[in-house]
Amino acid sequence: MRVSERLERYLARKGLTFEPMEIAPAATLPQAVAACGNPGRFAEAMVLIDVDGLVMAVHAADARPSLEVLRELTGRPLHQLEPIRAASYFDDCYPGFIPPVGAAWELEVLVDHDIFNADRVWFTSGSEQVLIQMDGAEFRRALGESRRADFGRTARASDPGAVRSPEQVSQRLKSVTRLPPIPLLASRISALAADPETHARELGDLVRIDPGLAAQVLRYARSGLFGPADEVNSLASAIGLLGSERLTHIVQGTLHVPSFTASRDGSLGINRLWRHSLYSAFLCRALAEHLGLDPEMAYLCGLLHNFGLFLTAWLYPSEFRELQALREIHPDMATLSLEHEVFGVTGRPGASGIGHAHVAGQLYRLWQLPEPVIRAAGLHQQSALDDIDDPYARTVYLANELLKQRGIGDEVCAVDIAPLARLMGLSDRVLDQVQQQIAHMAADLDALVNPFEH
Repeated sequence: MRVSERLERYLARKGLTFEPMEIAPAATLPQAVAACGNPGRFAEAMVLIDVDGLVMAVHAADARPSLEVLRELTGRPLHQLEPIRAASYFDDCYPGFIPPVGAAWELEVLVDHDIFNADRVWFTSGSEQVLIQMDGAEFRRALGESRRADFGRTARASDPGAVRSPEQVSQRLKSVTRLPPIPLLASRISALAADPETHARELGDLVRIDPGLAAQVLRYARSGLFGPADEVNSLASAIGLLGSERLTHIVQGTLHVPSFTASRDGSLGINRLWRHSLYSAFLCRALAEHLGLDPEMAYLCGLLHNFGLFLTAWLYPSEFRELQALREIHPDMATLSLEHEVFGVTGRPGASGIGHAHVAGQLYRLWQLPEPVIRAAGLHQQSALDDIDDPYARTVYLANELLKQRGIGDEVCAVDIAPLARLMGLSDRVLDQVQQQIAHMAADLDALVNPFEH
C-alpha cells in the first residue's frame, strides 16, 4: 500500500522535507519499528476517543503511555479507539499503521516531551512497507499546534474507593445497608410514606416495581426476625409478613439515602435501566407459566437481575458515568467488555474483570436473598445459554434476548431466539404466544411508567 494521501498532501502543504525508507512488508507496526532499528526515535500514534471526539497521543515506540496518565493529562475519560473504528477514520492507511501526524486529520494532539525533542524521527507513512525519516525540527513543525506533556510521570494516586478487585467490591458491599429508590419514584414514595395508613396498598405496589426497594424488603423479611427465611420467596409474602408499619419504616429509611447522580438518559441511563427491569420482570413471569416455574420467583429474578448496574451507578458514580459515555461511543460492544475497560481485569490466572452481574450477585448473597435471585443476577452476563444451569437464570437470559429484539436493555446484539427457546423446551407455537404477550405487555408497562416520567 502506498503512503497515506492525506499525509502526503499535508506535508506538501506545510513545505516539510522528509526521506522515505522502504522496508519489507510488515504485518504489524512493531515489525516496522524493528526495521527502523531505533525504537526510542520511532514516533507512534495512540488514537483515543470519548464522547467529545478523538485525541492522538504521540510517543516513542519504546515508551507507550498508560491510559491513566493520558486521562489525567486531558481530564477526559479516554479509551483507545478500536482497530475496526480506526480503519474507518484513517481509511487511506494500512490497518494499524497510523502516522503520528494528527494535524493532517485535524485532530487534537498530545505529544511526549522525549519524542518531541528528538533530533531525528522515524514514523509510519500509513503504508506497511514505507517509513518516513524526518529531521527533528521538521517533525516538530509537522506536529502543528500540539500540546506537549511528560507521559513518563506517574499518574496521581488512585481514588481509594475505586474498583480494583472482586475482594474490594465485596468489602464495599458489606457496608451497604440501605439503597435509594429509583429517582422517578422517589417523590411519589415520599408522599405515600408520609401517610401510610391511607396509602399502604399503593406503597406496596411501588415496592413491587422498584428493584432496590424490593431487594431491601426481601432482605428484612428474610432476616429471621419475623419467621423462617425459607418461607419468604415472593414480594407478596415479604410485604404481608412485615406489615404496613414495618414496610413504611423501611421505605422511609431509603428516602434519606443519597440518590443516584448518574445520568437518567441514554443507553445506560437510570430511567432506561428501570424500564428494562420492569419489562424483564413481567416477561419472566409470563415465561414461567410455560416453563413450569414459580411465576412470582421468576418475576423477582427478572426485576432484580440487572440491579448491579444501579449498584455500580450508586457506589462508583464517576466510573459509571465513564461506562455510560463508553456505551454511547461503542453501542455494539458487550456491556461486560465495557465494564472491563472501566474497572479493569485482575492479573491473576483465571481471574475475570468486574461486571455488574458480579456486583449484584455479591450483594444478594450478603443479604441472603433467595438462591434463584442470586444465581439469576450472577449468571445473566454469561455468553451462552449452555453456560447457565439454573432454570430461573435461563429464563432471565431468554427474556433479555427477547427484549433485545425490541431495543430494550443494556445490550443491542440480539441472537436467534428460536434455538434458545427450543433448548428450554418451548415450542415455536409457545414462542409466538410469548412474542404476542410482549406486544400486549408493552402498552400496559408504558402506561405504568409514563406517569412517572412526566
